[in-house]
Amino acid sequence: MAMTLAEAAPRLLELKELLRNELIAILDSVRGAKALVLDRDLSGALSAVVDFDVLKEHGVQKIFLLESGPAGAGAVNGVIYLVRPDVRKMKAIAEQIRGGGADCEYSVQMVPRRTLLCERVLEEEGVLGGVALGEYRLDFVPLEDDLLSLERPGLFKELYLDGDFSGVQCVARALMRLQGLYGFFPRILGKGDYARVLAHSLGRMRRELAPGSPLAMSGAFDAVVILDRAVDLVTPLLTQLTYEGLLSEVFGVADGAVTVGDMGGGTGTDTGDSSGSSSRAPTGRRRIVLSSSDAVYSEIRDMNFAGVGGVLSKMTRQLQGAYESRHKAKTVQEIRSFVGKLGGLQTEHQSLKAHIALAEALMRRTQSDDFGAQLDIEQALVGGGDLSKDQLAHLDRILALGDPRVAHIPGVTRAAPDAPLPPLPPASAPHTLHKVLRLLCLYALWRGPSFKQKAYDAWYDEVIAAFGHHQTITLDNLARVGLLAPPSAAAAATAQPPQQPPQQQQQQQQDPTLLDSVPPSTRPRAPAHSNSLGFLRRTLNLLTADENPDDVSYVYSGYAPISIRLLQCLVHDPAVYTPMSSSRYASLLRPLGDSRTRPALRDGQSVGGVKGGWGGWDDVLAELPGATTDLPQTPVTGTGSDGAAAAADEAVWRLGEKAPATLVVFLGGCTATEVAALRRLSQQHNHCYVAATTELLNGNSFLDPLIQHGPSGGAAS
Repeated sequence: MAMTLAEAAPRLLELKELLRNELIAILDSVRGAKALVLDRDLSGALSAVVDFDVLKEHGVQKIFLLESGPAGAGAVNGVIYLVRPDVRKMKAIAEQIRGGGADCEYSVQMVPRRTLLCERVLEEEGVLGGVALGEYRLDFVPLEDDLLSLERPGLFKELYLDGDFSGVQCVARALMRLQGLYGFFPRILGKGDYARVLAHSLGRMRRELAPGSPLAMSGAFDAVVILDRAVDLVTPLLTQLTYEGLLSEVFGVADGAVTVGDMGGGTGTDTGDSSGSSSRAPTGRRRIVLSSSDAVYSEIRDMNFAGVGGVLSKMTRQLQGAYESRHKAKTVQEIRSFVGKLGGLQTEHQSLKAHIALAEALMRRTQSDDFGAQLDIEQALVGGGDLSKDQLAHLDRILALGDPRVAHIPGVTRAAPDAPLPPLPPASAPHTLHKVLRLLCLYALWRGPSFKQKAYDAWYDEVIAAFGHHQTITLDNLARVGLLAPPSAAAAATAQPPQQPPQQQQQQQQDPTLLDSVPPSTRPRAPAHSNSLGFLRRTLNLLTADENPDDVSYVYSGYAPISIRLLQCLVHDPAVYTPMSSSRYASLLRPLGDSRTRPALRDGQSVGGVKGGWGGWDDVLAELPGATTDLPQTPVTGTGSDGAAAAADEAVWRLGEKAPATLVVFLGGCTATEVAALRRLSQQHNHCYVAATTELLNGNSFLDPLIQHGPSGGAAS
């Protein structure tokens, strides 16, 4: 009997168990009662690895965030810090240690790796001698059965603005750990300059392994596909339209939960944080956990929001029918059976109540004139048209009404633990700098050569007038990373593409992990078309004629993310490929998913994976930024020529679609809606695609690291 898609998926529980055991070993290294001090960025990842009850079993009495410090920790024998390796955080730790008890044992565990710079800071602060140093390799954290997250925000900015590619090495170390658990990936594919660096770093790390510890090729993954975020800058800027995506856009999802004002009545989903000290929700606040173990949320999370109301209504009727079945219970056995199901029914009831309240709040937002106007602008730009007078007037209006004092930006800022929240978000989204810049960046990207310098200058002045003169730094940052470049600069870069000196080419051939002398760019280096996105829209069928629930474009109401279309190119999916008898450029809006273009699959048959790679898509790849990588990893078996032949034979066998899953790495983050599209692709191809991302983001959190914040911490002072 053929395995189902769920049965064939790799078991990520092994990774979670490994992370859990390593954390327990760190806790047990400090005897007796202890306090745990966490970096705020790590609290959500830790809650996905271990429950608070487990921490208590191993002596953790109290948990604090680093900002609040261990003051008032009480009678504890030790304090364990779990923090990112950051200079400012090391100084904060040193100050807390100097103010703590002399008899207390201190342990500083850096996540995910220990750095010499942080050690030097602790030494200069005079506390290194009394501190036990170590590292906790909290690499990829399993958030779901098909989703891993490195929980490293701002990597795109580090790579393309700061020129700091140390984060690539962190991703490489995390992938090497996965290969240690599941075997080496038979093939590494990638698109983007930093995807190439990551791919070759993996190859170098494999060669550096001790000769006595070879690992077999993976039987779980047929390949790893690395997608640099620069390859698809458009998708994170668009408004997400799935239920989970809209929750991120409207409320902001932090640590796997949304925090809202009291919506009246108990929902039963108000659970304590794993951080212990913040487990009591303040009055007027409610924390709703979003988990796949919740049957209601699991059913609606990846749906286009337009269909969520009908599903919730159907589930409510089914639940009511289950409750009514108690009247039919006559015998003791029937009554016992109903009582056994009562706990599950009550849990489902509370979950339904919470998600209906959230859906109603989202409905208020999606039905507002402001949301509709913003969506019309996005769809007009994606469709290749210019903005109408009304749409330009709306853009000018939100610029004129720009409010730099907005305290809470979904996906970026977190409300203080004791701050009151309104019961529901406002019907219209506040006119924040993030909202304005998302639309301006989309306009610049999609209009390409049609973006006029006059329009750029006018919007530049309006942004400065509305949000402050320090936003000139923000606009310069956006120009440098290619999101909102002045048309004159973009035209000059297209006319004279940077060239790599011959000597650098020779050095790079000898060591492919070296970066080009030409800095990595978010622009195609040698495009054949003046408007690359316009060409990709036609060639990859980014727009569909109707909202087909079977196509990945369903999650964006007719727009297919470029990142997901690239995965479909690997297997010549009918959505992006037409046989040679007819040109694949024939129609912008080709119907998708019918019986004529997508043949039915036999039981257990898979059409997913990497197949022949991106061969035949050279014209598409040339219009995307960065290098294209395709590296087979042949196993080392035997010696001499016989061993090489055996290695080649095994590699060919492994590349023959034997493994049931493909690992897709998003270098620079991905959205919840891209993950939803990936899940649809898994069902469509009968092949499991596992997403491994450096962070889950939305348009606000994508742009926020590039924004110059004012003295008060906001976008403007």
